[in-house]
Amino acid sequence: MAEGSPRSKKPDRKTPVRVLHVITRLTPGGAVEVALNLCSGLKDRGFQVELAGAPDPRTAKTVRKMGIPFHPIPEFRREVSPLYDLWAFLRLFRLIKDGGYQIVHTHTSKAGILGRLAARLAHVPVIVHTPHGSIFRPTFFGLPKRWFFALIERPAALWADKIIAMCQSEANDYLNYRIAPKEKYIVIHSGINPDRFRQVQVNVAKKRQELGLPEDSFVIGIIARLSPQKGHFEALEAFQKVHKEIPDAFLLIVGEGELKEAIQQRVTSMGIEDRVVMTGYRKDIPEITRILDISFNPSLWDASPRSILEAMVCGVPVVATAVDGIPEMVADGETGLLAPVRDTEAMAHCILRLRRDEKLRKRLTVKAGKRVQELFDSPSQTVEQMVQLYLKLLSEKGFSGGV
Repeated sequence: MAEGSPRSKKPDRKTPVRVLHVITRLTPGGAVEVALNLCSGLKDRGFQVELAGAPDPRTAKTVRKMGIPFHPIPEFRREVSPLYDLWAFLRLFRLIKDGGYQIVHTHTSKAGILGRLAARLAHVPVIVHTPHGSIFRPTFFGLPKRWFFALIERPAALWADKIIAMCQSEANDYLNYRIAPKEKYIVIHSGINPDRFRQVQVNVAKKRQELGLPEDSFVIGIIARLSPQKGHFEALEAFQKVHKEIPDAFLLIVGEGELKEAIQQRVTSMGIEDRVVMTGYRKDIPEITRILDISFNPSLWDASPRSILEAMVCGVPVVATAVDGIPEMVADGETGLLAPVRDTEAMAHCILRLRRDEKLRKRLTVKAGKRVQELFDSPSQTVEQMVQLYLKLLSEKGFSGGV
């Protein structure tokens, strides 16, 4: 664990602003990638950045390489667990109270609740929160559970100076459930590093062989955490319809998560195990994205899935669900094709349409590349917006200098 530091004090021009980012778990995924990119960018801008959360061996090397002090909170669990939650809160409160942070920035729901409360009780001057997706989606949670979440989020919103939504749809959900007044929200889109995908060189035949895919097959890929929100079961239903029309179609599922065994069982029960390849966790995402014929994102709810932007950079046509922030990324019929959430018939139709229409594929991918350049081309844009927000909030609390 990184060592603590003196209690919070106003930074002068020679003292960097101390920022603690808190995320529930460092499991590979979009939320963690956004948080790590932000930490790296803030460090480059002169902030003294630290990170806290439940450790994960798959991201530990990345954090060490970044040179950012990491404080493990092993008691963090995704599900509600009173005993573990209490221990996580006490550990986090001690860390924040002794850390001398001017800013605490929390990410995701569990870390957002416990981290905001701990920071408020420790009298941290500036507290901000990024939900990384709306928990108020009727596509998955029933009304009683959504209102239960609202009862928890309303007091937590009082402990934060700003809530950062990654898309306007996410902010609208929080407004509709009266979590906080409109002025508490700000939308900051998450950019990606396009050069990592544009510059990658890949031997398609060799990479497909490595993954167990025939060289001349039609590959539909889902690159996402294996969790309920990502819609893998709907993807399997849609793929089964596609396979009846396209015998050489394969579904490539890239990622790890709690639904791994359930997805494998569903594949077997559907009799498509010879057409579905599950890779587990992979580090070569740019190379894998390049060998896809279609990037498929059947999410039930999702603020800003990075795999969509990465496919758009690579010139891979996108089929996705028209939910949450996805329509802010994909303009239907212009930069990709969208289907209603859980509508597996419509999803299959979009995939078949792209397979049959080469001119449409080319037109969509050209416009998609331009859209990424205009709106999501660099994580530095996200960092700059965050820096300006931090400085504004610090100034309002009477702080100046430090960066």
